[in-house]
Amino acid sequence: KAVVSTQSGHYGRDLRNTMKLFGVFVALMAVTSAVDLVFKTCGGTGTVTKVFSDDCSSPQCKLHKGKSYKINISFKPASEITSIKAVLHGVIAGVSVPFPLPESDGCKALSEGTCPISSGTEVTWTEELEVLSVYPSIRLISKWELQTDGDVICVEIPVQIVS
Repeated sequence: KAVVSTQSGHYGRDLRNTMKLFGVFVALMAVTSAVDLVFKTCGGTGTVTKVFSDDCSSPQCKLHKGKSYKINISFKPASEITSIKAVLHGVIAGVSVPFPLPESDGCKALSEGTCPISSGTEVTWTEELEVLSVYPSIRLISKWELQTDGDVICVEIPVQIVS
């Protein structure tokens, strides 16, 4: 009986260790998984397939001052694209305020795919922005546009800037 209980002890300890590792794995997956963000299309000839961020913890992103956030927009253009210009506006109480982007060349900011982009080919555009400490704590709509001669895609994402 002593041999059986020793084996059970090892089994129990191994099971506890395995469960702890599993718990750590699940926690890491929750932290590193991309979150699909709430968004509304606002024009363009292309099709938005997904809007997501690895840096947000919920579909309605709270942007903390002093931190950087990546936005990812997957889309399929309706026609071939050789160049893209990225534009960001903050819409506050109906007033559209332009925000400068670190990289306005949309082709350079493609994280999946390259220019030229064939019609109907899904690509992902990624931009990283720092939320400056001077920004007011406020709810707003971030309006993202990828343009050629007109809008390829346009999405509006509700966000909240917090301290």
